[in-house]
Amino acid sequence: MYNVLEVNKTNYENCREQEFITNVSRGGGRDVFELKEAKAYYFLSGGGFCWSGMKLAISVHQPPPSPPPTPPPASSKAASLLTLTTSIIITTLLLALSIVFVWLL
Repeated sequence: MYNVLEVNKTNYENCREQEFITNVSRGGGRDVFELKEAKAYYFLSGGGFCWSGMKLAISVHQPPPSPPPTPPPASSKAASLLTLTTSIIITTLLLALSIVFVWLL
């Protein structure tokens, strides 16, 4: 039977199963371990199997920050004001062109 043991980095590198942190084994291959912190985790198989490569190192990182919120769309009041201003400018230009056209005749 295999044992899954959480160990520190030194014991991981040297396949030492003594002074393990946690015995993760539950039996029957149903071993579950929650990675709750952002840090390095080291696991090995007891009974000398670590020397055959039965070990695992996992580095857990914090998720990246959320992107900034998108700016809200322009308010309908601002859009209405822009439309009104544009209409006034166009009307003024048309009036000016009409006066110049009449003056040229």
